[in-house]
Amino acid sequence: MDWLQSVQSYIRVVEEGSFNGAARKLDTTSSAISKRVHWLEERIGAQLLKRTTRSVTQTEAGALFYERAKVQIEGWQSIVDETRSVSQNPAGLLKIGATLAVGSKFLVQYLDEFQKLYPDIKILLLTTTPGQLPELSLDLFISREIEQLNSLSFKATPLFEYKLGFYASPDYIERFGKPNRPEDLNEHNVLLYGERPFREFRLGPDKRLTLHGKFTTTNVESLFYAAKAGMGILVSSDVMIKEEVKQGQLQKLLPDVTIDESTVYAYYPKLDYDHTRTQLFLDFIKQRLADE
Repeated sequence: MDWLQSVQSYIRVVEEGSFNGAARKLDTTSSAISKRVHWLEERIGAQLLKRTTRSVTQTEAGALFYERAKVQIEGWQSIVDETRSVSQNPAGLLKIGATLAVGSKFLVQYLDEFQKLYPDIKILLLTTTPGQLPELSLDLFISREIEQLNSLSFKATPLFEYKLGFYASPDYIERFGKPNRPEDLNEHNVLLYGERPFREFRLGPDKRLTLHGKFTTTNVESLFYAAKAGMGILVSSDVMIKEEVKQGQLQKLLPDVTIDESTVYAYYPKLDYDHTRTQLFLDFIKQRLADE
């Protein structure tokens, strides 16, 4: 019996919660799945599943085997996909991670066009909160600089300069006017990300500005919606809101002022080979940014 096929069957049983569910996903019979799992248990010398008439549950050994085997199977599939990509159309799963704002407002602008170029590449986009370290199984992670990832295990390539500015809707500007200098923002309602009704920003090496607002949230999409609805002034990078500015939904305030300048990087694991899907995506993003 085939090792890989049996391991894949076991993983599917765990994820579907039954032999019947695994059989449907793998287009076979529950009897075939049961035989593969039984063969696997005999070869390993340990019981992986507890079986009853109503359910199957993992043993302690089974839970350990599942976690390790899933990583190994994904690794093997990646090798197969990479090898196939050398002589055929690039294919397989590309796992991209990003902070919530970068994922929801920056990357999504480009995913459709990328998949039209490479229709056999599937994309899994996982988002994290600011400061949260990414999963190590990702092919690519896009974020502002993370010192913990500047190690021997990862490479980093800069993508674009991240400069925050101030934006408001035409409705807000009509009702409350425009600030003429950064200090005037203290007279306005600034929409803030986080859990506190105030936030400190860097205007330069030696100058900081603390702003307050009546609406604070950890939901990035809510901030953009609130800004377009005229609730207050949004603090954002122009890269994130290109479409809103182009459509006239938001206008830039204090155009000569930028705050909290930093660089957004693409982090990816150091490998002994070029990861085709990762390289294709990086080349595509860099070219699109250069064109714009």
